[in-house]
Parts: sequence; C-alpha cells; structure tokens
Amino acid sequence: MDQGRYIRQTTLTEFGVKGQEELSKASVVIIGCGGLGSIVGPYLAGAGVGKIKLVDGDKPQLSNLHRQVFYTTNDYNESKAILLKRHLEKLNPESDVSAFDFHISKNNISELIHENDIVVECSDNIQCKYLVNDYCHLYHIPLVYGSIYKFEGHVSFFRNRSFEDVHLRDAFPEIQEDIPTCSEVGVVNTIAGIIGLLQANEVIKYLAGLGNPLVSELLIYNVLDNEQVKLKLKKNWRNDISNVYEKTNYEPQTCHPDFELDIGFLRKNLNQFQIVSILEDEEHVDIFDDTIHQPYSTIKADDWVNFTKPVVFYCTAGIRSGHLVSNLRNKNASGKFYSLKNGINTF
Repeated sequence: MDQGRYIRQTTLTEFGVKGQEELSKASVVIIGCGGLGSIVGPYLAGAGVGKIKLVDGDKPQLSNLHRQVFYTTNDYNESKAILLKRHLEKLNPESDVSAFDFHISKNNISELIHENDIVVECSDNIQCKYLVNDYCHLYHIPLVYGSIYKFEGHVSFFRNRSFEDVHLRDAFPEIQEDIPTCSEVGVVNTIAGIIGLLQANEVIKYLAGLGNPLVSELLIYNVLDNEQVKLKLKKNWRNDISNVYEKTNYEPQTCHPDFELDIGFLRKNLNQFQIVSILEDEEHVDIFDDTIHQPYSTIKADDWVNFTKPVVFYCTAGIRSGHLVSNLRNKNASGKFYSLKNGINTF
C-alpha cells in the first residue's frame, strides 16, 4: 500500500493508518453505475477500497449525461460497468476492480454479493432495490441505500446484523410498481452527485470505523431549498423475509404479453388503432399522427368507452401503460386496450 497516496486522510487522527488498512482489506459491491454509482465508484477507489465490484447491464445514453458526468458523448456503445472499471483502475491501480456487464437478478445475486463486506444500491429500478435489500437482510450483509427523484434524494445505512435491524421494507413495505423512474419524470443533475457522495461517505465511515452511520435513519435531501431531514425508522415490518424472498420474482410487472404490441406491428397497422400518450405534461412526446394525450395521473376507466377502434397506450418504458391496460381489462372496461411494448424507449 502506497502510504503517500492516502496521506491526506491517514493524517486525520480519527482515520489514521488503521482506518486505511481496513479500507484496503474491504470488498464493496456497487449495484448500478449510473448517476449514483458513477459517483460512488471513483470516491471509493480514490479512498483506497481494496476490491470493488461494478454491476450494470446498461450503456450510456445521451439523456444520462447531464447527471452521469463521468461518461462522455462518445461512450454510447460501451458498457457502463466496463467504462467505469477502466477509469477506477487508472485512478487507483491498487484497487482490484471487476465489472459485470449485466443486470443483477434473483438468479445471479448470490454470486455477485455473497461474501462481500458491504453493498451499495445505486440502481434506478424499484424491483432491483427490493431484491438487493431482501437478499442483504436475509444474509446479514450491510447495505447502503440511495435513491433520487426529481429534486429529492434518500440515503440510509441498513446494518443487517440481525433480523431485528431496520431495512428498506420498514420504511416502504411493498414494491410500488407505478413509481416512475428518472427517465420517466426527470431529475435535476446535482441531486445525483449529492446522494452519491453521501452513499460513498457512509461506506467509508463504516469500513474505517468513523462517526455514526445512518442506522435506523432515512436522510432526505431536497436541493430546491437545501433542506436536509433525518427520519427515525422503526421496526414495523415483521414478515418472514425468507418466505417473501422465495415468493417474489423481483421482475417489473407490466401486462400480459398478449396485451402488448411491438412497434413493428403497430407501424404496419397504424390506421386500425387509436394511439393515446399517457406521458405526463412535462414529458409528453408525440410519436404518431393523431395521438391523443391524457396524462396517466388524470386517467379514469370511463374515458375510453366510446372509441370505435382498439386503443394503444404508450408511456416511457411500457410500465405505466401496461398497468393501465391490465386495470382496464380487469375492470371489464368496454373496448379493446393494448400497451406499446417498451414504450417510447423503443425509439
């Protein structure tokens, strides 16, 4: 270990050489290399964390770059995890960095997470957050949770020493499928940097034995007024985590495949359908002529009973439109309803 590299932090009495040695022995898994993970990774490598695993199956998109400032316009065809790995290796050759160019799932989570010291959840996927939370709680792996939404961000440290420790489901008991992602509702870029740094700080504090981690607390930060609030979390969720983990598939629930139409079929048969955008006002994009626009937040089942043509709804990724179609069909609403598969992300 090159002591000169870390002298600015080992000089701190509270940190010292011992704290640095603890970092160098540690193994950290970062789930998601987007707005949060691309901030967490460089700070952990710079601090001297010994092993870092990067997990992300996505490639940078132009709309990512305002908040994922590590990536460049020319990186659109490469894996985020591999790009970030290269950067961390240049930043600190002493860190052993590995990249996994695929999304975490119930099938591979054990291979990726087990026998690591701490996990940092940085994804923009609600099912992924619950998968990682439930696995870490079940197997007693410390977890730093982070999320961002519009102008606000959340951070917490789930210690997971025992089943009595607070975790994500004590704050948010169930997976809310209809919560939109950053790509659907937007997000200010600075909140990603702030929350990512707070997550990295929680990891360093825990590994080096510094300060007080956010155990049983949810830190909420709002950039519009620079307000920071800490909410005390109580042990409210008493279900059997093992049973919940076994029965949950943690995959996005849209609608039955028979109720989805792909873009190729729709283009060939466009005159047979009424196209309806359910994007909110601030995200609406017309992709077809004669599109009706009605925001998802204002829709009622009775709005669609008088159409003579089958209706195709679209949103950003097909999640909200899938839910809407499922709800309409479950309520036996009059008419035929379909969801555009993968939404406008298809374009």
